Amino acid sequence: MLDGIMAEMNILSGGIMNFFSDIRPTAKKPKPFLIWLLTFGLAVAALTGCSAGPTGPTGPQGQPGISVQTASVDVSGHLILTMSDGQTVDAGRVTGSAGTGIGSFVSVVPQVEPCIVRIDVIINGGLDSGSGTIIDARGYIVTNAHVLAGGKDISVTLMDGTFMDATVVGSDADLDLAIIKLTSNRTDFPVMPRGTMNDLVVGTDVMAAGFPLGVDLPGPASFTRGIISAIRVGPGQPQIQIDATINPGNSGGCLFTLEGKMIGIPSAAVLPPGDFEDINLAIPIDVVNNFIALWVK
Repeated sequence: MLDGIMAEMNILSGGIMNFFSDIRPTAKKPKPFLIWLLTFGLAVAALTGCSAGPTGPTGPQGQPGISVQTASVDVSGHLILTMSDGQTVDAGRVTGSAGTGIGSFVSVVPQVEPCIVRIDVIINGGLDSGSGTIIDARGYIVTNAHVLAGGKDISVTLMDGTFMDATVVGSDADLDLAIIKLTSNRTDFPVMPRGTMNDLVVGTDVMAAGFPLGVDLPGPASFTRGIISAIRVGPGQPQIQIDATINPGNSGGCLFTLEGKMIGIPSAAVLPPGDFEDINLAIPIDVVNNFIALWVK
């Protein structure tokens, strides 16, 4: 359309110029400004005479989009998204800087600690101490059998400092495992999640929780970090070798992963004298799970 208008303008302009060129020299010549003004007016008239074409039909409205309603990080360090349509999406592991980000032991320890208890046992020679892990909301605790050996009265200290009596439910000296139950009708004790043998991978980061030195080191549970150094399969009972420090009093505690899952029970350490260090042993989770199934119904 613009090409047509410009052609019309050229024709008009040429006609005007021819008209004025035919005027005799004795006549007064029109000023250039008047020629421009007349040409501009004719062009505007041509443009204003054009009208816009009809508007096309409006397309159908699209479906509303799906948005994120909430976002949170679970105990394994995975980002969980709740969508506006009700779906729950696991967006995968969220990691931060070493040791401080989401999904690190820094975020897992507060979730694990309420499940770790100190066990004090009155024996003929005085008082013996060890550690244990709550594995049932009714107050069942798994520990090492040698922690209870020769004991008469059992006292358990919870994370908040509460003292509670406990009784032996089952014990196996060969497996070095025992189950005790808190003397309580409560059914809301914190429970430690348990892993499987698939979580036992050499090189995996782990942490050992317990009460080293027992009553001689009062206060909260201690946490030491290391890796799975090896899986010892025999002879005898299989063992997890770790380099996380195990001290007297840690026996019966909890060995857990970055995801906050129990994968074993610290049970022994190779102690000096000797030219060696960081050789510590834990009972694998499959042995622990089978033992728990026998006594906790």
